[in-house]
Amino acid sequence: MSSSAQLVSGVVQGSGIGTLMFLIFINELAEVLDRAGVTVRLFADDVKVYVQIVGNYDVDKLQRA
Repeated sequence: MSSSAQLVSGVVQGSGIGTLMFLIFINELAEVLDRAGVTVRLFADDVKVYVQIVGNYDVDKLQRA
């Protein structure tokens, strides 16, 4: 058994609220990226981000998002 440790942030893995907290974070992230012009695809616990990079402007746009 692992020794105890004080947590300063996050949610304990396997907790009931962990799944809810993850979904809240991911849903907001997807909305923010979509408003920035970045395509987001969600599946279960996976996030894929799509942006066509043609030049430096596109790289900056992705970084700002």
